[in-house]
Amino acid sequence: MKNTIELAVIINSFNRLILLRDALNSIAGVVTQAPIKAAIIIFEAGSTDGSVEFIKNFSENTLEPEIICLSPSEDVNRSFSAGCNYVVEFAAQIFPNLKYCLFFETDNFITNQSALPLAIKLLEQEEKFGAVGFTVEKYNGEKTGFGACFPTPLSFIIGQQLSQKLGLRKMSIKQWFPFSESSYAFSDIVFTSPLLVRYAAWQSTGGMDTEKFPYSDCDSDWCWTADKKGWQLVVLDLPGVIHDNKMQSSTWSANRVINFHQARFRLLLKHRGQWIIFLKPLLFVRHCLEFCMLIFISLWSERAKKSLNQRKTLTKTVFKGYEA
Repeated sequence: MKNTIELAVIINSFNRLILLRDALNSIAGVVTQAPIKAAIIIFEAGSTDGSVEFIKNFSENTLEPEIICLSPSEDVNRSFSAGCNYVVEFAAQIFPNLKYCLFFETDNFITNQSALPLAIKLLEQEEKFGAVGFTVEKYNGEKTGFGACFPTPLSFIIGQQLSQKLGLRKMSIKQWFPFSESSYAFSDIVFTSPLLVRYAAWQSTGGMDTEKFPYSDCDSDWCWTADKKGWQLVVLDLPGVIHDNKMQSSTWSANRVINFHQARFRLLLKHRGQWIIFLKPLLFVRHCLEFCMLIFISLWSERAKKSLNQRKTLTKTVFKGYEA
């Protein structure tokens, strides 16, 4: 039976039981319709909200696909990127014919039964394609994007919000290519929301960089590395692939602003070159301006008060590469 598994679905789980219920039900139904045999492997990072019990009960009452829950000890790195690496390595060991890995988060949901088969078909036909992402939407049908361009120093200097408004983060698609009843396009970055990766491409990159990118920008770094290895990354334009956390906050993202700046600085330093260190004075100026603005807004906004503390930390640590 192990020799027939060619697809491993990888889920990182940590205290998001409300989302996990729907996500696991969704992907379990989808993979049974896939053209190849699949197994679901869950990296359980120490949840205390009943997730472990739910996974156990769900797997006991599910004949197919096979569901495996990995709960490593506390001395094992439990970050998001480490979890991905851990599961892929485990899957490769027990499934000798592993060809693909589908990274599926707890805030993912698929209603389109043709999405996964088409993504697999695309990878089987195009040997240079290392990964396939999707045009994703929220539960209300609102499109939320499909990928992004490699970050630039300018977008980092002016900040996320202004970059978003100016369209500096959005991938500019020059051409969509027809494929079956869908179409695909090339993208610099395709996110794990969800993402089908060719195992050979994963092997060539060595997986995710757990030291520099435990959470933020781990998928961006992997895509950039895959691109340098000669792999092409694409997105499929399909309805019914959902990425929506339903306003459920993640413990992993409690320090999102600080983690983002730290990871983005490391990302640019790694892929753009050592000259990125000369951006620090400009970043310091931006953080000071944001800090002054937030002092005024915090007079009536609790959210601004929290942001004020984060900007204070950014200002203090920017010349250290955002290292505390």
